[in-house]
Amino acid sequence: MIRIRAISLHTEKCGQGRSVTFILAAALLSALALSCAGKEGPSVAVKREQLFSLSYGPAEDQLNLFQIDGAQASQKTCLTMREGIFYIANGAGAKVVRFSSFGDPLSMIYNADLNPEPIVLKAAKPEKPGSAKPDSDGLGRMALPYPFRSVGELAVDSRQRLYVEDRLPPERRVQDKDSGALLDHVILRFGKDGQFIDYLGQEGIGGTPFPFLLGLYAVASDDIVVVSMSQSAWFVHWFDENGVLLSVLKLRRSELPQPEASAEAGQGLIASLDRIVPDVAGRALLIKVDYYKDAIDPSTKASAGAEFSSSWIFRMDLKDGKYVDRWQIHAIEKTAKADGGQSVKYSRIPGLIGAAGRVFFFIYADDEGKTFVSTYDRGTRATARFGIDIADDELYYNAYYLSGDGVLSAILGTKYEARIVWWRFDKLIASSSSGIVK
Repeated sequence: MIRIRAISLHTEKCGQGRSVTFILAAALLSALALSCAGKEGPSVAVKREQLFSLSYGPAEDQLNLFQIDGAQASQKTCLTMREGIFYIANGAGAKVVRFSSFGDPLSMIYNADLNPEPIVLKAAKPEKPGSAKPDSDGLGRMALPYPFRSVGELAVDSRQRLYVEDRLPPERRVQDKDSGALLDHVILRFGKDGQFIDYLGQEGIGGTPFPFLLGLYAVASDDIVVVSMSQSAWFVHWFDENGVLLSVLKLRRSELPQPEASAEAGQGLIASLDRIVPDVAGRALLIKVDYYKDAIDPSTKASAGAEFSSSWIFRMDLKDGKYVDRWQIHAIEKTAKADGGQSVKYSRIPGLIGAAGRVFFFIYADDEGKTFVSTYDRGTRATARFGIDIADDELYYNAYYLSGDGVLSAILGTKYEARIVWWRFDKLIASSSSGIVK
């Protein structure tokens, strides 16, 4: 029996925070490159900083992650961070709350029908009937009502405008004639003061709803990138800061790129998309694809299912939709004893979190349940491995966010509280100032 620890990935922003100390000096990094064959080597342990924790409940300084019976809530809870300020979209709580790095609630947008009257934050009221400007104390500590239905993905741009996924009511949902997908998700836009501006659909402001959302990003230029999917394809809609649609990509499952430059070409590989994220520079996408091939039973020479073959990241330039670069990402090769006593080889496939500067970040867990982050420098093609501290009782709910300069933040849900932590990888990598600021 091979023990596999499941990690629920949800990537998310960056900022200046408290200093960290690493268990091993950064000077050791050059000795930590993983071999080209993907052998599991030594790792650097990166110190985790627990910034604050949130209890479970309906208040503005609480999260709703679990139902009364203890089951995980079916809606998303997403995290993003910018300049040391954390934004948490709590789907089951129908609210988006902005926290300081010490856990102080700074502002909130919430469904007043599904939440109690704010206590820590005062509910903002219009200056006069019909006024859209809230009566504020000037400190930005306010709670603004908005009739959220199902908040999820979120992003914050450099002007602190907030972009939030929400779901339309049943009477406004649309069935796509070509794919049959249910189109019922939109991107709500809020100003720096928390006031609702408008919403983005597929064509831009007020457009057709999106299918199921996988990701929402604000890149360095303040462009907004929406990644969604149907049963037959993935979609990427790229908007400028004013909500004008700049480009659309439709990537069918049958059209996933193949590793043509490798020795695997022509082997009938099965492609499985891991993740699509915008690149940190330029209007381009990073697309990670894992490939599988038929496994042959050596005794019977018959097919024994599928086995892992390789993983690749492709960079697509959205100007012409062409793949302009590719990098092979090696999995971690492992050997285990099967029930019959024979040795069985298998691979642990790191999942893509995102990119910081020229460095790709991945996450995976080993057989003992320890969590690791691996990095791949696209310039030098060097790979390194880092251990991060996540306890077994913190796996009830996980949401991750990687900033453009390499700060990895997370919500770690236990039975009793949600812990907001980060690991300062920005101290270990050389990255540019531009990047994903989702």
